[in-house]
Amino acid sequence: MTLPFLSVVIPCWNEARFVAAFLDSVFATTYPADRMEVLLVDGMSDDGTREIVRHYALRDPRLILVDNPGHSKPAALNLGIRQARGDVVVRLDVHAEYPPDYLESCVRGLVEHPRADNVGGIRISRARDDTLLGRAIALSTTSVFGAGNSKYRVGASGPQWVDTVFGGCYRKSVFDRIGLFDEQLTRAQDREFNHRLRASGGSILLLPEITCTYYARSDFREFCSWTFEAGYWPFRASRTVGRWIGSWRNVVPMGFVLALAAGAAAAPRSRTARRATAAVLATYGLTALTFAVRLARQHRDPGLVAALPPVFLATHVIYGAGSLKGALERT
Repeated sequence: MTLPFLSVVIPCWNEARFVAAFLDSVFATTYPADRMEVLLVDGMSDDGTREIVRHYALRDPRLILVDNPGHSKPAALNLGIRQARGDVVVRLDVHAEYPPDYLESCVRGLVEHPRADNVGGIRISRARDDTLLGRAIALSTTSVFGAGNSKYRVGASGPQWVDTVFGGCYRKSVFDRIGLFDEQLTRAQDREFNHRLRASGGSILLLPEITCTYYARSDFREFCSWTFEAGYWPFRASRTVGRWIGSWRNVVPMGFVLALAAGAAAAPRSRTARRATAAVLATYGLTALTFAVRLARQHRDPGLVAALPPVFLATHVIYGAGSLKGALERT
């Protein structure tokens, strides 16, 4: 079978630490060299990223550096898609590494499943820095307790139709049919696009045999900032586009924060409120500890028993606070 021509689109800005290893993983692909192009759309990086990319482009003419005069990720994606020559477009993230068969598996998934408009797989998280905190943060993003039931994070036993996948491998015709990524959205543009795709009758397929490795933030301050934004943007983006693009996964942390806030406000005057709040916290703590012990045993890393519960709590409280801001903030 002759595989379709493939355009790999990569939004990028100031990724000198990761871009070389990332490009090495892309060009180790089993995808036929004469059937692909790689469009790295850079937001005018000033940390040495562009010099690294130019060096790779001199060695491999498949790599094309596209200028994105700004840091907007949806604008970068749209620039790449407009320039893409392929019948299939794969979006990749610089903070990830991909096995040699990744691109071929994604494209074959589209070819073998005509109903699918977007195909993706499982995202395996690793710590950017191999510290106890870094490992705890990375594992929290793949735990059902930490991340909800998003299949590309927590895994699946077989092919599943889902609401979103990491990155994504799209038929180029999808963009002609429903448009490009919404450039109003600093974040959540993938979520909004996939929601629009499904609303138009399109389908998104997760194939668990497709995997990539994502390097999660290990710095606690960066992690907290990223988590707050992750909670904020589904609500902010929904208001921007005039429709709800989230899921129940986005609402639960906000409910948790509201319950704790209500309990704390009522506790000085109500024994019932104090008991209820204590019960919620005790149940939460026991559940967090249970998942921490399970993950510590699975990964043979005893320190996770102590590190994971506070990471879980920080994730849910900060995400919930971001959601509250996104829901209540006036535009």
